[in-house]
Amino acid sequence: MKTDIFVELLSQTLSQEEMSSDIATAFQMFRDFEAKFSRFREESELSVFNAGEGGKISEELFLLLQKCAFFHQETQGIFDPSILPVLEKVGYSGSTLPKTEKLSHVFSELIFDKENQTVTKPKDVFIDFGGIGKGYIVDQVACFLSKKYTNGIVDAGGDIMTFGGDKMQGLDAFAIDIENPFDPGQTLSMVLLSEMAIATSGLSRRHWIHEGKKEHHIIDPTTEESVHSGLMQVSVILPNATMADVLAKTLLILGLDQGLSFAEERKIPALFVSENKTITRNSFFEHYEWKA
Repeated sequence: MKTDIFVELLSQTLSQEEMSSDIATAFQMFRDFEAKFSRFREESELSVFNAGEGGKISEELFLLLQKCAFFHQETQGIFDPSILPVLEKVGYSGSTLPKTEKLSHVFSELIFDKENQTVTKPKDVFIDFGGIGKGYIVDQVACFLSKKYTNGIVDAGGDIMTFGGDKMQGLDAFAIDIENPFDPGQTLSMVLLSEMAIATSGLSRRHWIHEGKKEHHIIDPTTEESVHSGLMQVSVILPNATMADVLAKTLLILGLDQGLSFAEERKIPALFVSENKTITRNSFFEHYEWKA
């Protein structure tokens, strides 16, 4: 998945061997997800789906596309998993995407048939799970592990799900650092989470120069360009990592004013870091901050 994955489990009754086996299973779940849904793999189910006009698909792909449809509507199109051609246009290469000039927003053209587990689409509509996939698989792994363990954390590149607490430190929650995007390795804020997820979306890591212009992987669907909202980073806290993954990116695209309004209306704990280094947090986020 081209991201760091961290799994921590705490148990006073299970052997180290059994815990190591469960962690190995968790990592295999990440690898299996990538094999099925990576757009960079020609043989993946997602690539096969993108290459055609849809049809009967696996239960998991159907579920993922349904989740995409929900968030596409909830964010009024700001979350747009059909924006893949734009990523190609701005130089984010390496996928199996067929060449196309069509860059219009067409996710709504997907037709779902739940009874027959089919999804049909125009052939030139291409889906990318980059805005939801990490959060989704983090939730799946955390769900699997929490059936056996009461305390643990699953982290995939900053998309984090917690259950229980850090009992080794005498805490009923886990202390999660949020990195300063302007000073990597330094903590911007620390939050205490239990049975909650956090995701951070930012522009400081994945960027490149394309045709003389600085580009990055987060696309504003309203402009079909790399986002330039005045924000450098957004962190959100929500009950699951899927929601957090999607909505952190949504707020980053919306910018500070619209993002704050979106978060306030939905009571989303959010921390915004502007390009001018200004830090803005709402009262919902302050509730989780560890003020040692």
